[in-house]
Amino acid sequence: MAVLRVPADFRTVGEAVARAAPGDTIRVAGGVYAEAVRIEAGKDRLAIVGAGPGSTILQGPGSGVGFLIEGSGGVTIAGFTVTGFAEGIMISTSDNVIRDVTVSNCTSVGISAGNRALRNLFLGVAAGGNGREGLVASGQNAYVLNGEFFDNGGEGVNLIGFRHVAMGNRSRGNSAGLAGVNTNAVVLTGNSLTGNGAGFLGEGDLLYANAMVRNQRAGGELIFGAFSVVLENEVRCNYGPGLFLAAVGAFRFLRNAVEENGQHGMEMVAEATGNVVDENEVKENGAAGIRLEPLAVENAIRRNELKGNNPDIQALPPADTDNVFDENRVK
Repeated sequence: MAVLRVPADFRTVGEAVARAAPGDTIRVAGGVYAEAVRIEAGKDRLAIVGAGPGSTILQGPGSGVGFLIEGSGGVTIAGFTVTGFAEGIMISTSDNVIRDVTVSNCTSVGISAGNRALRNLFLGVAAGGNGREGLVASGQNAYVLNGEFFDNGGEGVNLIGFRHVAMGNRSRGNSAGLAGVNTNAVVLTGNSLTGNGAGFLGEGDLLYANAMVRNQRAGGELIFGAFSVVLENEVRCNYGPGLFLAAVGAFRFLRNAVEENGQHGMEMVAEATGNVVDENEVKENGAAGIRLEPLAVENAIRRNELKGNNPDIQALPPADTDNVFDENRVK
């Protein structure tokens, strides 16, 4: 294995990649590199390491892909700003690491991992000002950790597929902070979702200890059927409802703090059936604390603490008799 240096040994990053063997490291000094880099077969475990975001810049012409990883897996990209492409980083292989990278001002998606891209790690990435999503992960087992996603035209992070994890991310100013669409076994925990169109959109297997604050439409819009646990989230000061549920699928809402939202604290509309709403604090919302529309049936609303809502519980007939309301505390 060898360490190849740009521009000391090679004029461009692409030239260094062409000469690199599997497992090599390419060190890229600070500067602006007006090129697109393609990593094809025969470069497994290659590492391309810049001097840091804002120092080593891969500059695009408004089109194309900045880093295209295809044919080789286990590739590491670190320490770059990637800007001005159609898409900043595109991945079609598995076991890659994208860390400490900023992707900005791309006309389409900032970072994408395709349907066959498995077990890719996105650590400490920032994606902002892109035309569509900040990051889209399809396939399986994408791990999105400690990133920042801001002011993108689409979702900050969009997870499509199976067994993804998003943890410790900050997402603001996007059409939705985090989205899980057509997903299965997706874990979202410890994320800060602030000032987006919606904090969370879609479905997820576990939504735990996230903060959904000051979003425009809702703190969370759960609009697809899934078997999900929504546990100990802070859902506060959103301009619409705190949590909006329009899905069939045995959701369990447990111990969430749903407070000071502009509309209903928790709103369950036509298809919201078979859910459990237990031990939540629902306080000082602008409309009903917990509201069920007429066709929301077979739900259990129990042991919640409600205060200062208008009203605290509103169930439109026949939802007032087709659901269970037990041991709720209204102050």
